[in-house]
Amino acid sequence: MVHILLKNMKKSILSGILPPLIIVLMIIMISGIWPSVKVHMATFADILENPVYEAMLGQLGLADISTFQGFLSIEIFTMLEMTMIFITMLIPARMITSEVDKRTLDITISYPITRWRLILEKFGAYLIYNLLYPILLITTTIIANEILNEDINYTLLSYAAIGSWLLFFALGAISLLCGAVFLEGKKAIAAAAGIILGMWVLVRFSGFVEELDFLKYMSLFHYLNAAVIFNAGKMPLDELFIVIGVGLAALISALIIFEKRELTIV
Repeated sequence: MVHILLKNMKKSILSGILPPLIIVLMIIMISGIWPSVKVHMATFADILENPVYEAMLGQLGLADISTFQGFLSIEIFTMLEMTMIFITMLIPARMITSEVDKRTLDITISYPITRWRLILEKFGAYLIYNLLYPILLITTTIIANEILNEDINYTLLSYAAIGSWLLFFALGAISLLCGAVFLEGKKAIAAAAGIILGMWVLVRFSGFVEELDFLKYMSLFHYLNAAVIFNAGKMPLDELFIVIGVGLAALISALIIFEKRELTIV
């Protein structure tokens, strides 16, 4: 029933597990240096109030770096955001185009299942591996925090981690849509990179110019931000629905396009 899903999970085991493990190592490292640096964090907190730093960090600059929760959210979720950009613009776009580039599309579409289900199972493997980010992030942070005996709201941490996974979903669905539209690796990755990096730049650029502040609402990176969730003390439901809605729209569009379009088998 899920042969393609299992096949792709086995095929992507290294690329699926390694990035979340790097995030875990970062949490361990940050937790290790926190007792030594926390006495200096109040000074750094004043520096981060500079508009330039706030624009560079985006909404993560809202975190209170003088607390372990704020320090961790800036360091980890900034790294997670960079990882997200790299993974989402490369991996989902290649789920379809790699078959075209390697000229194995005829074998792929010969499976006794519909095209849309084949791609959905491939995308499912991507989503399952990305679940490692919130799972390992939450687990490692809880263990580290219990050792450090600092004050972290685990509920809000869970919200922030889930928000990151939903962004992996929405941005990945956009990248998958690029693959379904262009069916060529270089073009699909270029389109996905243009959209995803463009949205990231919109958030950062809008922070420098107050008159362009409205541009941030056009970027998915503006939504479900970890620092905003920590400061608000709740999951922003309006942002939750926006991210899920965009992700579902992009995913459904990708499945329909790949299912309906005529494919030239070389």
